[in-house]
Amino acid sequence: MQRFTAMERFLSLFTTLRAGEGAVAAQLCLQSFAIMFSYYTLKVIREPMILADGSAELKAYSSAAQAILLMLIVPLFARLYQRTSVLQEKHHLFRNSLLFFIINLLAFGFCYQQGWPIAIAFYIWLGIFAVMVLALFWAFAADLFNPRSGQRIFPLIAAAGALGALFGAGMASPIDIIVGHDGLMFCAALLLVLPWWLSRSSENSVPPGSRCYAVEVKPEAPSPLLQGFQIVWQSRYLSLIAIFVILLNLINANGEYILASFVTEHAKNLGATGGAGMQAENYITQFYSRYVFATTGLSFLIQLFLVSRIYDRVGISGALYILPILMLVNYSLLALFPIMAVARAALIAENSVGYSLQNTTRHALFLPVNRREKYVGKHTIDTFFFRVGDVLSGSFIFIASTVISLGIVGFVLVNCGLAALLFWVSRAIGRRHTNAAREVLGNMPPIAGEPPKDLHIPAGQVSHLQLGADTFTDPDVGDALKYQAFDGDARRLPHWIKFDTYNQTFRFCPPPRSSGSMVIRVRAQDFDGLDAEVSFTLDYGVN
Repeated sequence: MQRFTAMERFLSLFTTLRAGEGAVAAQLCLQSFAIMFSYYTLKVIREPMILADGSAELKAYSSAAQAILLMLIVPLFARLYQRTSVLQEKHHLFRNSLLFFIINLLAFGFCYQQGWPIAIAFYIWLGIFAVMVLALFWAFAADLFNPRSGQRIFPLIAAAGALGALFGAGMASPIDIIVGHDGLMFCAALLLVLPWWLSRSSENSVPPGSRCYAVEVKPEAPSPLLQGFQIVWQSRYLSLIAIFVILLNLINANGEYILASFVTEHAKNLGATGGAGMQAENYITQFYSRYVFATTGLSFLIQLFLVSRIYDRVGISGALYILPILMLVNYSLLALFPIMAVARAALIAENSVGYSLQNTTRHALFLPVNRREKYVGKHTIDTFFFRVGDVLSGSFIFIASTVISLGIVGFVLVNCGLAALLFWVSRAIGRRHTNAAREVLGNMPPIAGEPPKDLHIPAGQVSHLQLGADTFTDPDVGDALKYQAFDGDARRLPHWIKFDTYNQTFRFCPPPRSSGSMVIRVRAQDFDGLDAEVSFTLDYGVN
């Protein structure tokens, strides 16, 4: 029986692991942390660079350019996937793409040192980098694990990414002051070498029972120009996910507009009463600083302590409903009480759940699909459709606010309707995910094998018992068992019996001159709550 390492014991505080999964989980956590830390440090210098060289309008035009470029990149990426899909190893596409972006980043740092105007190009590049690298990383992770293992490990990987985002945003400004914009680019490029280097090792570290079994190695025919889009629209499942992403962006953009309207109105009132525009500007800066900190911090806590437990209780399909229901409640309350305090609380809750639970769930939706859908389909959705959602949301806000003159309450009511539609789409995705996962992998309860033999142990002495490797078996590939032991009558073990739930070992030390008998029951439960049980009799006292 493989024993839990100290690292696996620590990681098991936050999710359910099987013995042997700790190495790959830790390596993927490091990669997720490095990518998000690098992105958030670069994101901090992106805004002042483009605003210094241009204007807010130029920034908006650059965002639109990202969507146009991604439309051209999608078919090129499909061709690149086709070239690497014939290889036995899975890390090549992620590893080589990341190396390409590292070289780009080094080139940007060199150009900035020379004083060349790179702000617009860097702004567009960073937006493309963010969506492409994250899509590739999560597709690579989904390609490593079977659905059950990925469902358990993904929340841990996402928590590491959330921590990287939190540290990156907090440390970017101090680092930038010391090394400058170019130095920050070089530091980010150096940090990205870590996931590039670990990707091969993490693939080799996946234990056999946790591996993804759907490996496509057969060469495919040359792909059409619009293959990425065809893969999405030919799959009802992927089409629903694409619609989900667009709706989510629309609701979130409307919500941020609602909050910004309350904030600017309150700032104007402060400026009017205080007689100074600087007071209003300071208020807005302070408000958004606290707002982003609260959102990022709460998102990290949800990711670390709740996401895995939510999956344990309701699964991936059930987790899809949480954000739409939260949105319906939030915007219904905001319609009744249209004040800034309610808007602020609603957006903090919405974004915190969105950045943590919803993002992790969206990545986990690709666990049961084939490799082409994991890479090309996911890349198309996470890049092009994500950015198209941004463009559509901006267009909607412009038309609704300037042409239709839709008020705050109107935006709130629109979001209520969109949240209801999002719930319906989530329900449809959940059903298809359940069916897809069931086709790939059903769920059977653990099987109880040979129970331990009855024991007689002397009082006042330490004795040990190791459960056999065949005491419990789980026929489901990638599932992990959690163990409990208790007195058959008292429902808990006495203080002198210690049970190691990770390695399934007992330590007995009956008090001196004590004697008695009890039935000890041991229960094994899988990730979906199905269980099996064995028992044995323990006699203790004088021989």
